[in-house]
Amino acid sequence: MKLNFNHKSAGAWLTLSGAIIAAITGVLSALGVNIDNNTVASVSGVISAVISALTAFGILTAPTDKKEEDEHE
Repeated sequence: MKLNFNHKSAGAWLTLSGAIIAAITGVLSALGVNIDNNTVASVSGVISAVISALTAFGILTAPTDKKEEDEHE
């Protein structure tokens, strides 16, 4: 089984981190643990800042150009 995950894409990491945060908060709330919304927002903000910094340093990419395949059509 091959997963279609671009590990160098900033968008992919933002989506994956958002899904993980949502899953963790969902499981914890099902177990009766209350998490403050400000805490969740703070964690999301820190993750977004780290991903933005990695994009700025060129470690992750944020594609802005069309793919070569799209240009030939």
